[in-house]
Amino acid sequence: MVYNIPEEVTVENAEDIITTQNPELTLNAGEVKPKFVYRGKRNTKNLVIEVDPQTRQKTFNCKLKIGWHICNMKDYIVVSRCFKCSRYNHKASEWRGQETSPLCMGDHTLKACSASPSDFKCVNCVNFNKYNGNAKVSKHHSTLDKTCPSLQAVIQKYKLNTDY
Repeated sequence: MVYNIPEEVTVENAEDIITTQNPELTLNAGEVKPKFVYRGKRNTKNLVIEVDPQTRQKTFNCKLKIGWHICNMKDYIVVSRCFKCSRYNHKASEWRGQETSPLCMGDHTLKACSASPSDFKCVNCVNFNKYNGNAKVSKHHSTLDKTCPSLQAVIQKYKLNTDY
């Protein structure tokens, strides 16, 4: 993911701009494949690109010059989470079982949940503690929390299983 790209950069022209403005990386045509652009929280424009392992090694710890901007990069990893049970690695269409609130683990939907932050409980961390007797993680947060220890463990597992 390339953060804070200029407004004039689009999916169609991003590859050409990145390869011509960063000659020190010796990127060839086809090594950078722009996928999509999205707006961040502060209305910043971000670009998701796909690269092969060699190109990732060349570009990962550097900043890209794009227009008059110096843009940071980071791995773009998406963990699928079921919107019915809030567990990872499957979708709601594949779901079998009890619907669970992502905030409090109650048997109701997110819309129907009235739990306060002090009542939050993460179903993924509860399961992690149940099946990993040695390691205990805090379960007093929402399943939607980006700092959830279980989510971070899944992201780390994805990184270890990816051929960079």
